[in-house]
Amino acid sequence: MPSPIQLNPVTNGVSIPRLDGYRNVSTSVGASGEAIRLWVNDGTTETVFATEKQPGGASFPKSHTKQAYSARALITTKWGTVDHELPFMAATFPQVQTLPGDDLLVVASRCQRFKDGTHEMNARVYSADGSIECEFCLGDGIEHLQADSEGRIWVGYFDEGIFGNNGWGSSGGAAPLGSAGLVCYDRRGNKVWAYDAPSGFDSMADCYALNVAKDGVWTCYYTEFPIVRIDSRFHGRGWGTTLRGARELAVSGDSVLVYGGYREHRTDCKLIRLGDREAEEVAEVQLHLPVEVKLQESTVIGRDGLLHVFAEDHWFMFTPER
Repeated sequence: MPSPIQLNPVTNGVSIPRLDGYRNVSTSVGASGEAIRLWVNDGTTETVFATEKQPGGASFPKSHTKQAYSARALITTKWGTVDHELPFMAATFPQVQTLPGDDLLVVASRCQRFKDGTHEMNARVYSADGSIECEFCLGDGIEHLQADSEGRIWVGYFDEGIFGNNGWGSSGGAAPLGSAGLVCYDRRGNKVWAYDAPSGFDSMADCYALNVAKDGVWTCYYTEFPIVRIDSRFHGRGWGTTLRGARELAVSGDSVLVYGGYREHRTDCKLIRLGDREAEEVAEVQLHLPVEVKLQESTVIGRDGLLHVFAEDHWFMFTPER
């Protein structure tokens, strides 16, 4: 068993501003490493995370709110924070990304397809002044959303988005937009590319991890949890692993920080080294945080060569480089 190592953050941490009377409902990292946090009025939170009961007693997320609401997106970089007003929002369980030209992409994680063949538009692009530039459909069952520096939109889907639900798939007669598991779209929602597993690796049944980095796009997925890199020509290369339940990746050269696992291992972190065809576990990693933080209550995101940890108003970054 490799010896455990302790990793310190690359900085002492960044203090992220918060809004009094508002609640943070979404946190992400953009292509340039900026922190993107979406805030809604305290009284709106239940609407944004609305669910409805289905026959049998199970509850499922709603795909949109009944009434429009307003939100504010705070974009934080080392130079400061910019506040964007976002009116006429309808997205439940929203995810947000920055696009070139100071635009913002807001996507609802769920999307309904109706019996007449029409469907909801669950993606909106907002201009810097808060006006809606365009809207389109990215499908149901969105687990990950990251845009690259060219404004292309990379979407990783969980199992319902791959095999179908909410009117998509066998019950609706139309293949889910996320049937490949990972799809790249242009900034108008046109499909550019869909995942095809490299030779020797299984297709994607659930996109567990996605990192849209400068040197390529990295993913780790169910069932066998390979690590796969997609290059600028959309060619894939895979590495076999012994991972299970990995949720986030941070990649620097042939070193990878892998975060997450099942049940009691949900906050596990490992350092992985990429070989020719296989990935070797180098060490268990303990993320050393200078303040008392509960990792299980924090948001952890892999983007480019950094693992970002957001704990309340604190923002820490770790790298696999040693």
